[in-house]
Amino acid sequence: MRGRPGFWLFAGVLLVYSICPPFISYDSYWSVPTALGILSHGSTAVDEFVPSAPPDSHYALECVPAVGPPVPYEQANGCPGGHWYNFYPIGVPVLALPLIFLLKVKAAFWGPLLPKTGPLFGQPVIAAFFSGDFVAGHSLVELWCASTFGAIAVWLQYRIASRFLPRRQAVWLALLFAFGTSEWSVASRNLFPHGLTVLLLSAALYLALLAREQPPRIRFAGLALALAVTVRPSNAISAAVFTLYVAIHYRRHLAGFLLWALPAAVPFFAYNLVVRHSLIPLYARSSPERYPALAGLAMHLFSPSRGLLVFTPVFLFSAAGIILAWRMRWCWPLVPYLAAIVVLHTALIVSVWPGHCYGPRYFADITHLLILFLIPAILYWRAMRGPARTVAAGLFLLLAAWGVFAHGRGGTSFAANQWSALPVNVDQAKWRVWDWSDPQFLRGLR
Repeated sequence: MRGRPGFWLFAGVLLVYSICPPFISYDSYWSVPTALGILSHGSTAVDEFVPSAPPDSHYALECVPAVGPPVPYEQANGCPGGHWYNFYPIGVPVLALPLIFLLKVKAAFWGPLLPKTGPLFGQPVIAAFFSGDFVAGHSLVELWCASTFGAIAVWLQYRIASRFLPRRQAVWLALLFAFGTSEWSVASRNLFPHGLTVLLLSAALYLALLAREQPPRIRFAGLALALAVTVRPSNAISAAVFTLYVAIHYRRHLAGFLLWALPAAVPFFAYNLVVRHSLIPLYARSSPERYPALAGLAMHLFSPSRGLLVFTPVFLFSAAGIILAWRMRWCWPLVPYLAAIVVLHTALIVSVWPGHCYGPRYFADITHLLILFLIPAILYWRAMRGPARTVAAGLFLLLAAWGVFAHGRGGTSFAANQWSALPVNVDQAKWRVWDWSDPQFLRGLR
């Protein structure tokens, strides 16, 4: 990696992410049809794809009637006189559009040159992709888009870490982000909003760090944050906290920060109002399945199949890093705002049931911050001496290695990803997330 470690990180991570198997996309099923609709006739409606879609994908549709606000699929009665749209955020297929276009060009070029049979190219999904049928081959389209977003996010994490750590340590921290967190097992697998969330919020974080030396850079973070909100409504927490940070500490650049948000915010709200007949998307107004807050906090942190500290125990050092950063005034005054995002995001998700997923999916959205807060802990132990330093380093490496194993299972194992549905649907048997005899990360190994 001498000379260009960022490039080799990006290329290596993209390769690994891309060859890991794609899994069922669930909520993201309609992202590719939505993008294809935009490419073919400039519309985000997916009417043409609905008749041939699998019935278990219909829950992710909404009907926009000729007059009035959108309604969920189960209440639409066939959507007479209206049109079908993807229920989930429009930002994902729109931002994936350039990559999907490039994949169509790639498939058109290579398709006629590749064999049509055999153990690899004869598989239905691969054959559909290279024949140009991106609906039947949507899982590959999603995988390669998400892999690209993930590889760029890893590059950004390297750039962030290299501002505080020697190059070699920055590389290792970026690799931990890539393979020892939900970035591998969740964000890079399909077009769930998590991949773009981490990418866009990492970009905003990087710009905020650059702005400590070059204040005008903070303006560009407005665009990244506005785009993040179009991808996932909960990213409004980061957008609001960053806006407060800019208003207090970069007052001269607040107008520019807000102006840079407009190219994303104005089209987003205009589209919702004109096309979807509602300023706020139905997805953002829908209430997820609730869960008791205290039990939810325990589940999201400690349960064997959803717990953050079970799948990524190295983030215990992130908690220590927040405390150390506060005491040392490290990266001040940005740190209190970043810590507030972590706390507010945790408060938001603790009372929400995570449904079908791999591991601590809802914490995937703040992985970039939890990785950042490892840096003050690393800086602290670098200054330690004697056996305490050896013990701290050994524990860190042990916990990091466990995260690579746990998330590697999610990134490579079909059995581990089928855990939510088999032997019984976890949504109907919520106790299963606490079943230590059948943890998700061990499914398929015994």
